[in-house]
Amino acid sequence: MKLSKRNIFHLCLLTGIYLVFVLLLTRFEYAYGSELDWGGQHYAIPDYFRKLFYKTGDIFPSFAPNIGGGENIYNLSYYGLYSPIIMFSYLLPFVKMSTYIQAVSIIGIIVSVIIFYLWMRKKFTDNAAFALSFVFLFSAPLIFHSHRHIMFVNYMPFLLLGFMAVEDYFEGKRKYMVTLWAFLMIMTSYFFAVSGLAAMAVYGVYRWLKITEKPTVKGFCSVAWRFALRLVLAVLMACVLIMPTLFCMLNGRDKGNSSIDFTSFIPGVNLKFLLYSHYSMGLCLFTVMSIISALFSKQRCRRFLGIVMTLLATCPVIIYMLNGTLYVDPKVLIPFLPLGMLLFGHAYFDIIRGKMRLKPIFAITVAVAVLGLLYFKTSQKVEFYVIVDLIALTASLTVYHKVKKDYILNIGMSFCLLMSTVYINFSDDLVPLSQLDYDNSAEINAIADYIAEDEQIVRTSNCVDEKNTVNMIYNADYYTNTIYSSLHNKNYNRFYFSEIYNENQFRNTALTAQSHSVISDIYFSNRYLITDDANNAVSGYKKISECGNLSLYENKDVLPFGYATSDIISEADYKSLSYPYSVEALLNNIVVDEGESKEYSTGIDRVKAIKFDICEQIEYRDGKYIVDTSKTITQKVKLPQTLTKDEIMFMSFKVNNNIKGGKKDASVIVNSDKNTLTAPTWKYYNNNKSFEYVITCGQGYSTDYLTVKFLKGKYEITNIKCYVINKSDITGDVDPFYIDKENSGGDVISGSVDVASDGYFTISIPYTNGFDITVDGESVECEKVDTAFVGFKISEGKHNIKITFTAPFLHLGIVCSAAGAVMFILSVIFDIRRKSKSDR
Repeated sequence: MKLSKRNIFHLCLLTGIYLVFVLLLTRFEYAYGSELDWGGQHYAIPDYFRKLFYKTGDIFPSFAPNIGGGENIYNLSYYGLYSPIIMFSYLLPFVKMSTYIQAVSIIGIIVSVIIFYLWMRKKFTDNAAFALSFVFLFSAPLIFHSHRHIMFVNYMPFLLLGFMAVEDYFEGKRKYMVTLWAFLMIMTSYFFAVSGLAAMAVYGVYRWLKITEKPTVKGFCSVAWRFALRLVLAVLMACVLIMPTLFCMLNGRDKGNSSIDFTSFIPGVNLKFLLYSHYSMGLCLFTVMSIISALFSKQRCRRFLGIVMTLLATCPVIIYMLNGTLYVDPKVLIPFLPLGMLLFGHAYFDIIRGKMRLKPIFAITVAVAVLGLLYFKTSQKVEFYVIVDLIALTASLTVYHKVKKDYILNIGMSFCLLMSTVYINFSDDLVPLSQLDYDNSAEINAIADYIAEDEQIVRTSNCVDEKNTVNMIYNADYYTNTIYSSLHNKNYNRFYFSEIYNENQFRNTALTAQSHSVISDIYFSNRYLITDDANNAVSGYKKISECGNLSLYENKDVLPFGYATSDIISEADYKSLSYPYSVEALLNNIVVDEGESKEYSTGIDRVKAIKFDICEQIEYRDGKYIVDTSKTITQKVKLPQTLTKDEIMFMSFKVNNNIKGGKKDASVIVNSDKNTLTAPTWKYYNNNKSFEYVITCGQGYSTDYLTVKFLKGKYEITNIKCYVINKSDITGDVDPFYIDKENSGGDVISGSVDVASDGYFTISIPYTNGFDITVDGESVECEKVDTAFVGFKISEGKHNIKITFTAPFLHLGIVCSAAGAVMFILSVIFDIRRKSKSDR
C-alpha cells in the first residue's frame, strides 16, 4: 500500500499528538502505568514468566512454584504467558520488564492507530481517515487501558489486522491470514479474544453482504462455514493456552457480588454500553447517530452492522454471554470499537457528501439520548457528558450546514469525547517513577540474592509496598506466599482469610497481599522478612542484615516448607473448633479428611476484651460501638494485660456497615494491621464481617498498649474478644523435609525426609488437580490436607520424595495446538497453490 506525503504527515501527526499526550500525562515523574493493578500485576507477572523460563528453559510450564505458595501457572496466563508481545521480551534479558511493558504499551497504541488509519483510508478519503483515526485514538478505553489494564487493548493491532485479513479473504487473497491474526489475538488476550472473534465474524458477514449482489441463505451458509473454519482453526492452534486456562477458569474464578436476576437482562437504551466509559466502547453521541443512520441505510451491509450494534447496546444478555456468564460488564465491547468506528465513518462521510437526511436522524438521536437518561441508570458524569455532547454536536452541525467546513464537523463530533478522555486519563493515579525504582531497587535485589543462597527452599515476607510487590519475584530462588490474580486457587484464598485468618485490608479478596501475622509467617515457612519499617518486624524475627534503608529479618522457628508428623486431627474435629482454637490446632496438627484425632488440649487463655474510648465520633450503645466519622480517628488503647515477647495475642470483633448512614467501606487498623469490610454493593464484596488481628510486641520486650485507627465511615463494632497464647504452644515437633534444590524447580520438587513414626506428610503448596507424587519411586495418592494443601500418608523411616505437577489438559492442549499448526501450514500451502492457479 503506497503512502502519499499527506498520509505520512497524518500518521506522524497522530503519533506526535499521542506522544505529547503521554509526555503530559507522565511528566517525567510517573511511569506509564496505573497504581491500580499495573504495578502489582501487569509487569510483575510477565517478569516472573521470563525469570522462570530462564531457569527452566520450559516453553510449556505447568507450575509457578515461587508465587502464591505455588500455583497452576495457567491461573496467571491472562497476564501474557504465551503472548507474542511478552515472549519477545525473553530475547531482551537486559531490559527491565517494567520498562519493556511501558514501551510496548505505547508502541501498541501507535501501531493500532497506524493500522486503523490505513484501514479507514481504503474506505474513505485521506482527511476522513485522519479525522476518524483521531476519534479512535481518543476513544475512552484505548489510551486509558494502555496504562491501566493492558490486556483490555493490547490485542488491538492483531484484531485490526484481522479485519483487514477478512477483506482479503473475501477478495480471494491470502485467506490464511484470517487464522494467523485471530490466533495471535487469542494468545495475546484470551478473555477479550471471545469478543474479538465475534467481531471478526460480524465483519465477515458485513463484507459478504457488501460484495454479494443477491444474497441467499444457501449462499450464506456455503460461505459462512468455510470462513468459520478459519476462526475455529485459530482456536485449535491456541488450545495449548485455552484448554488448561479453561480448567482454571472453571475452578478458580470468584463469583463476585454482581447481582444477576431477570431484571438485569431487560433490553433498553444502555448508554453506558457505548458512550464515554473506559470500560465500554467509549465513543460519543455521534456513534448513536451513526447507528441510527445505518438502520435506515439502503446498503444491506450497513443495516446489518447497525442492527448488530443496536443489539449490543440494548441487550444485556449478549454482554452477559460474552463475559462468560460472570457479570454484565460492557468492557467486552471494546473489541467492537473498530466496527463502531466503521459506522461512525460512514455517517461522517455521508454528511460531508450531503447524503444523510440529517434532521430526522438527529431528532431520533436526541430522543434516544433523552430516553437513555430518563429510564436507565447512568451516572451524573455520563449525564453531564451527554448534555455537553448534544450542545456541541448541535452547534457543529448547524454551523457546518452553513459553512461546509469539515473541521467544524470534526470539532463537534470529537469535542466531548476528547474532554472525557483527557479527564479520565489525568484522573488516573500513575505509579511514581521513584516508587517503581524503589520496589525494584538494587538494595532489595541484593537482599533477595542473599536469601536465594539458603540451602533450603524458604519463603520471604516482603513488607515493602505490599500492594505493588505482591507478585514480585526477584529471582528464581525467591519464594513467597502472596498473589494477586483474577484467577487463583480458591481453596488457598479461602484458607488465607478464613482458616489462618490473615487481615483482609483490600477491596478485592483476590489480592492476597503480605500479612503482618506471625502465625501466618510460621505456617507458610516465611523464614525471612524484608521491610523498611521496623514496626512490620513482628516478634520472633531478628535483624540479620541491612541494605540501604531496607532491613532483613530472620525467624528460625517457622515450620519447614514440608514436613511429616504423626499428630493429626480429623477435619470434622477441626471444624468444630472456633477461632482462635482452630488456628492453634492447625499449627500443631495436620488436618486430614478422616483419621483418629489426638486428644486436644489448648494453651490459649481468654483475657478481658479491650475497650475503645468514647468520643464525639465513637459512642457505645446497646452493647455496640457506633463509629461515625468523616476522618481517621486514632486511639491508644490499653491492653487487658502486659504482652511479652514470648506471647501472641489474638483479637477479633464483628463489624457491620449495612446500616442507615453507612453502606460504605469500613476499615480499622490495629498497630499496622488493617482490616476492611467493603460496601455491601461493591462488585467484589469481601464479606469480611469479622476482623481478626494477631498482635505481638514487635521488636520490644513487652507492650501494654495498642494503636487503633478508625477510618472514615459509619459502622458498628461488637463482640470484642481477646486471647493470649505462649509461642512455645504454637507448633509441635515435626520431621522436616530437606529439599534438593539442585533437582527442584519449575514443575518438580524433590527431597528427603526421615519420619519418626507413621503419620502424614504435608507441604504448604495449595492442592489442586495435577499433582503426581512418588515416595521411594512408588506412586502414592495425593490428598488435600489442612483443608487446602498437598499431603499424603507416610510411614516411619527415611524416604525420598518427588512431587511433580502437570497442568490439567496441558498435554491435550499441546496435541491440539500441534494438530492445528499442521492444518494451518496445509491451509497456507493450499491457499498459495490455489491463488497461483487462478493467476495463470
